[in-house]
Formats: sequence, structure tokens, C-alpha cells
Amino acid sequence: MKEERSSIAARIADTISGGVRRRQREREPRAVVYDASGEPRIVPAGSDEQLDLIDAAERLVELVSGAPPQPPP
Repeated sequence: MKEERSSIAARIADTISGGVRRRQREREPRAVVYDASGEPRIVPAGSDEQLDLIDAAERLVELVSGAPPQPPP
């Protein structure tokens, strides 16, 4: 007999929380940097460092895609 992994309420909650996480990821860019050993670190959201890294990444993407570069804000 197959065991049920979780209640229907838990499955509904998992579905809702997964949707919320996906929407947040799509909406908010994040900056991740790696140290010399390869360990990732998320740069604090809203910090000057995060904004600078996101700006630099967007400029690199523009250069690679052939789109005309946008002036810095």
C-alpha cells in the first residue's frame, strides 16, 4: 500500500508558497558573488553593491546582445 506523503492542506500550501517564490524571483534581480573557493554569497538586497553589480551585469548583456548601451543612471 502506498503511503500518502502529506495531507491535501500541506500540498496546497506547498503549491501556493512555490508560486509566491517563483513570482518573487522573477520580479527582483539578485546579485550573487563567489569567493575564491567557489562559495556563493548573495549581496544584500537594496545595497549600493547590489545595484552596482546589477547595473554592470545589465551593461554586459547589452554589449553581448548588440543592443545600444544605455547611459548610467
